[in-house]
Amino acid sequence: MNNLIDHLLANPILLVPLLLLAATLVYSVLKRLLKLVAIVAIAGVLYVLLVEYTSGGF
Repeated sequence: MNNLIDHLLANPILLVPLLLLAATLVYSVLKRLLKLVAIVAIAGVLYVLLVEYTSGGF
């Protein structure tokens, strides 16, 4: 494993595509997680508003 890492560090032309692939993968995962967080936050706000409305808080 160390030989592979040493080889990649010695040849940056091979390392750059791997880093770009890893960055794209991380970006896509974070984008999906942020969408999920936004949906959960909106649903939570709507739930609180519904509970307040039905309990006569408004």
